[in-house]
Amino acid sequence: MREASKSGSEMSESSMDVPETSTADLPKGKLTFSPAWFLWLGLGASATANSAGLPQEFSLALGAAFLTAFLLFGLTAKQILQFGVDALIELYFREYITMGSEKVPERGPVIFVCGPHSNQFLDPVVVSKGTKRDIRYITAAKSLRRKDVGWLFKYAEPVPVERQQDLKKKGTGRIRITDTGRVLGTETRFREEFGSEGKGKYQIQIKRTTGGQGKQSTVTMKVETVVSDAEIQLDQPPPATSSDLLQYYILPPVDHDVMFNKVYDHLGGGGALGIFPEGGSHDRTELLPLKVGVCLMALGAMAKHPQSRVNLVPVGLNYFSQDKFNSRVLVKYGDVLHIDIASPIMTMFKAGGELKKRAVRELLGRIEGALREVTVAAPDFSVLKSFWVLRDLYCPTKKLLEMSSAEQVMLAQAFAADYERVKGDPEVDPLLNRIKKYSRKLSGLGLKDKGNIKTALLVQESHFSKLRLLGRLVARVLYLAGMYVMFFPVHMYLFPVYVIAKIYSLRKSREAVAASTVKIKGKDVIGTYKLIIALPMLVVGHFGCSFLMRLKLGEAPAVAYFFFAPFLQFMVYKGIPNMLEYIGITRTLMLALFTTERAFSLIRERKDLKDDVRSLVDRLEWGFQYQSVKDLQLRRKESWALDSFRLEDMPRAFSNSMALLHDSCFDDVDLDQDLLFRGKMD
Repeated sequence: MREASKSGSEMSESSMDVPETSTADLPKGKLTFSPAWFLWLGLGASATANSAGLPQEFSLALGAAFLTAFLLFGLTAKQILQFGVDALIELYFREYITMGSEKVPERGPVIFVCGPHSNQFLDPVVVSKGTKRDIRYITAAKSLRRKDVGWLFKYAEPVPVERQQDLKKKGTGRIRITDTGRVLGTETRFREEFGSEGKGKYQIQIKRTTGGQGKQSTVTMKVETVVSDAEIQLDQPPPATSSDLLQYYILPPVDHDVMFNKVYDHLGGGGALGIFPEGGSHDRTELLPLKVGVCLMALGAMAKHPQSRVNLVPVGLNYFSQDKFNSRVLVKYGDVLHIDIASPIMTMFKAGGELKKRAVRELLGRIEGALREVTVAAPDFSVLKSFWVLRDLYCPTKKLLEMSSAEQVMLAQAFAADYERVKGDPEVDPLLNRIKKYSRKLSGLGLKDKGNIKTALLVQESHFSKLRLLGRLVARVLYLAGMYVMFFPVHMYLFPVYVIAKIYSLRKSREAVAASTVKIKGKDVIGTYKLIIALPMLVVGHFGCSFLMRLKLGEAPAVAYFFFAPFLQFMVYKGIPNMLEYIGITRTLMLALFTTERAFSLIRERKDLKDDVRSLVDRLEWGFQYQSVKDLQLRRKESWALDSFRLEDMPRAFSNSMALLHDSCFDDVDLDQDLLFRGKMD
């Protein structure tokens, strides 16, 4: 019993023993080191080196080394990239405006459907700047292979997609195509170049001449069967046949399953995705046909991850001269498109076959409609420009002068969106043609419509005195000359950068047009290439000038230039648009002062156009589905009731042409909206 008890006791003690933990497995304290110390140490090292009498360049280099260490160890690649994005936006655009960003869901899967894709690599930067969501973009794999900026794009963690046209290669030999869909080759190697499984996957592309001007168009056809090295059967009769031997290109098949699965998992995890459903960038004034990929991504992600509710946010990119530095952009986020897992569109998608195709078509139609709600589209550039002038003529004058960029886009969008409904009216096209002629006259004189209005203000402030107006003109010319002399060194520094960047970007735009079937002038790539060439030139030039100043003028001027010159250059650069507007108004003032007959003709034409535009827009209720247009009509009617002013009460000491200039810009209808009479109405 005692032995048994002892044995039991030993067993009990044994069962209660806790196994010893190896000292190697115990957690150990670690020295924590914040990367922010690099900034403090860099400041101290620079100050110490400077106090020790070491060369200033050594002190700066020492501080720069610690700053570089902070950037490498203290920030992630995406944080550094975001800092660069903010700097690019501030550098390239004079105004960056967002509307509707509060509509973007703060969490959960979101697809940002963006368009039009009119500024190549700047478009993703512009979209991301306006939202707090971390967006991964669908990016052409070809862009990631670029030697100039491809390495940079990889830090943004894009989802690469391979496109058939990017893998296009020139075929061996020549071909001719019969009307039955047979492709007959001469000295061709179809079996080798199309592969053994070419059925339904490869495409063949040719260029043919159309029209009487010898213009070439691209024709792409799907391969059904590779019969032999000298014969291919297409899957359907070709849209173009040729008895002549033609050069051809081969588009190999692309497997998108890997890309789609990455997208599904990213959205299933609550991520945000950005896509430009038009495909490649372009410089057209209307949306290109949207591709179905965005629908497959949204519906496919919900089919694979039923717990995820994918939201689609339409994003309209509205640029003001997207190919120019110091331009403006309005990013408009539209109403969210929700997709429910139990919705009919999901049921059809899951069913597959024709129902799946129908679901994709329906969703694509909804997406296209949502994009049109946040963009301004027109058949061509001349019509688009007419909408801008139409807006200016319809607006009361004071409203026009004070109008923000967002209001300008919304009003032009109202007229553009309703154009299809009203264009059948017999008065619409003749009026738009008159507006185009008026715009061409102004452009030929280097003038703008707003310049005429602001000149009228100067005329009024001069009390219609020709002598006073001449004094104002002389003062403005002297001011311009003084500003030019004061900032001449800065302009001389920026001028070669501007010229070289423009020449380089124009050359690249011509190459882009030659390689594309949708680009017109290649303006969509100009902004990107301007930045690619201008930024390195500015950095190298700044260091070079600092070094030369050190050699010629000494240490103190060189250090002052190194730190303060970039800020001065930036301020002068940002002031260039205002200076150009000032010059334009001065030119308009000279026109009104010295060529009164021409001014009279232009102003009378503007007055007639303004009356006809307002009459036609009100009669057709053109754009009245937008409240902003209705508000303009209401304000004009209210101002008419308050009117007690007549033109004949004004002094006519200047001349009849100046009075007409004033009358056409500030007529009775605009009374309480005009700056001229603010004091009278108050």
